[in-house]
Amino acid sequence: MWINITKEIFDKAEFKSLNFLYQILSWYPSGSCSRYNIVVDTEKVFDSENFRKLSAVEKSLKEFLDIEYTNFTNENSNISYKISYEKKLNNFNIEEAIIFFNQPVSIVLENNKNDSQFILAIIKHFCDNDEIVFTHFNNGWIQFENAGGCSNVPNFMDGFLKKYKAIAYKNDKKVSDYFRGILIIDSDKEYENQKFKHKALMKKLEVLGLNVDNIINSTDKIINQNSNIHILEKRMMENYLPKEIFDYLKCQNSIKQDKELKDWLDVYCNLTDKSQYDYLNISDGFPPKKGKFDGSIRKEVDQEILKLFALSVTDLNFQKLDKGFKFQGFDDNGKLKSGSSFKEEFPNLFRKAIVNKSNLELRDGNGELQRIANKINNLL
Repeated sequence: MWINITKEIFDKAEFKSLNFLYQILSWYPSGSCSRYNIVVDTEKVFDSENFRKLSAVEKSLKEFLDIEYTNFTNENSNISYKISYEKKLNNFNIEEAIIFFNQPVSIVLENNKNDSQFILAIIKHFCDNDEIVFTHFNNGWIQFENAGGCSNVPNFMDGFLKKYKAIAYKNDKKVSDYFRGILIIDSDKEYENQKFKHKALMKKLEVLGLNVDNIINSTDKIINQNSNIHILEKRMMENYLPKEIFDYLKCQNSIKQDKELKDWLDVYCNLTDKSQYDYLNISDGFPPKKGKFDGSIRKEVDQEILKLFALSVTDLNFQKLDKGFKFQGFDDNGKLKSGSSFKEEFPNLFRKAIVNKSNLELRDGNGELQRIANKINNLL
């Protein structure tokens, strides 16, 4: 990320603030990659008092900045942010810049303990600079935040954004201008053309000052453009796991001996429509999650769901899928765990060696995972 400190900052800023900002932008642990790159035309600021003072603190200041400027020019790079007193998009004054660049990048998930495995797989396989991204994790420059479930997202974000309210008010900006992160939410869709389920949630986030424009279009199709919020296009994280993982599970001896798990996998691995894999609730089966029966009668299921799976509630395959895949992981001996949970163990399958960019792209189908990777990479 290239950050331009403009001449007017060197001319007008309080030295203490400029020095602090420079330390934030230039420091990184020994042996690590740099966090930021600084663009300063030293020929324009060389005679300023602040440059002379900063040079007294940083003996190699001009040499460092000149090398940075040459690299910026040679690489034909773009400036991501300007430190300036001019009010424009992606411009910060020095006080704003200290607040913004001193914070880590935040990837806010409904459940960061479990869903983070999915995001780490995206970074590993879709970020060309994945080693740099993981270095940012190791240095605490990027971190996962736990929203505590979809229904708690507005409460979490309200608390998270409060620290920006004073600076936003002072500079007549939105709090989202200082939110250096991305919020990723399950769509919870049960079939492709189902109406968008999170309109009420989006209204709450909009009230908080977040940019919810271009999340969906007029036909309720998720498009996720120009926003720090990303709604998954498939039902949830589990629906992006490649089919090879389920083929692998079918081959495990302990699963072969568990009739319910084996029956579920036999039906799942023989589904014929890509959308069936996109919108099935893998862990819980068809809605509702709980209380599926009224006495001995299965409660009604949306006809669009039955149509998607070409099933009725009386079909044996429906009944097998309806039980959900009650997988709780394997122990060190390859035996099925008990006392754990699907939500804790299933995401770990994204770490398997058989998961790769090729089969993730095939399961994705429309480049969404690459777009998520690009959004994360652009935050660094």
